[in-house]
Amino acid sequence: MARLDLSYGVSHKAREILEAFLSRGGEALYLVGGFLRDLLLGRESHDIDLLYMGDPRELLEALGGTWFPLDQGRGIYRMIWGEYQVDVAAPRAFPLEEDLRERDFTVNAMAYSLLKGELIDPWGGMGDLASRRIRVVTPWALEEDPLRVLRVFRLSLWLAFSPTQDTLELASRAAPRLREVARERIREELSLLLAHPASGEAFRAMARWGVLSVLLPEVQEGRGILQGKWMGTDLEGHLLGTLLSLERILPFLDAFFSPHSSALREALALEVEGGVTCSKVLKLAALLHDIGKPPTMVRRDGGLTFWGHDRRGGERVRALGERFGLGSRASGLLATMVSHHMWLHLLARQPEVTPRARGRFFRRLENIGGGVILLSLADALASSGEWGFYLLLPLAREMVDFYYSRFLRDERLRKPLLGGHEVMELLSIPPGPRVGEVLRALVEAQSGGQVTTEEEAREFVRKYRQ
Repeated sequence: MARLDLSYGVSHKAREILEAFLSRGGEALYLVGGFLRDLLLGRESHDIDLLYMGDPRELLEALGGTWFPLDQGRGIYRMIWGEYQVDVAAPRAFPLEEDLRERDFTVNAMAYSLLKGELIDPWGGMGDLASRRIRVVTPWALEEDPLRVLRVFRLSLWLAFSPTQDTLELASRAAPRLREVARERIREELSLLLAHPASGEAFRAMARWGVLSVLLPEVQEGRGILQGKWMGTDLEGHLLGTLLSLERILPFLDAFFSPHSSALREALALEVEGGVTCSKVLKLAALLHDIGKPPTMVRRDGGLTFWGHDRRGGERVRALGERFGLGSRASGLLATMVSHHMWLHLLARQPEVTPRARGRFFRRLENIGGGVILLSLADALASSGEWGFYLLLPLAREMVDFYYSRFLRDERLRKPLLGGHEVMELLSIPPGPRVGEVLRALVEAQSGGQVTTEEEAREFVRKYRQ
């Protein structure tokens, strides 16, 4: 044990919370886990982890306020205190040193007595903090909870630490047991990984150690499939490279898409469902955008074709999203991005991209159109390097400018000038698919400038019948 004053690193609000718990918990209360680790590293955290050498419910009831069981079987309870989240856990083993032995990594296996100001570090966590190292406490730590395999890579990323060779080898051996982990826990860990601006590095490391092949076997299916891309990688390398390329592009939105960069960032920051943002879905789409290629691969004239791989990929990622516990909204958004990642590439091959074609793109994709454009740019960068990226960038800029400068401001590009009932009256037809077909054609004509008024719209509908 070492005497240590950690109060200097605790915010006023966090100190207030800890003092309230200490007044009820006394010498049975310890600061543990990620909050203690981050405190020792001088990093701010709003997730406080406490160990109470008794029944946490008695402590929480004495404090009052609202709390709830987080994992009742393991005696873990949570209280929300303003912007802070306080988790109070019962010991897993006695004495305290044995409880700490049950934890995942040495940097998380320390405890700090709030009453005595003493740091308990039986497994060398302080030494590993100083060496910036991720090391398992015991050889069986990852087997006991296979989700910790993902935490090896997530903590390495967020802390900028290096896992030890032994830890990586243990992670590789324990990886197949990830299939036994509840999908909700996988989803939470993936969400934390994708939140990092350089998450591609973690996915590349997971691929190297055989973890990604368990988590996302669809990516490994691309191993050895050469597509004739300029960058000379196989399909698996291209998928990882597209995620890395996307994360190279995102910090430079101001340079590439001024004056619309702020609006693009706001669209990417929108929450799709419970902690999953459009940005996280876009990163997953980058990693998975071509998983429709293996099932659509055909050899023709000495080469490979992948016709329809975008649509097939959309079908596959929707099922994959459900496998990871994503809701219908996030799974649907992922499928839409993957299904349409070729659209900008196809437009770029046209002699001219008309307002009608641009309007059709954004009527289908709406506010996720910007994300799909970024996905296409990342695909180009990973496939053909900077040459391919800068070749596609002018069209990408024009499309984004069209969306924010014209599409959102001119209703005629988004909505038909006539309603469905009026179309049915003009054509003397009943409700049905035919009405939708006419309305879509009318908006197309509005996008092209052939129809600008309601009277012109009626005339267009009359002629459309002929």
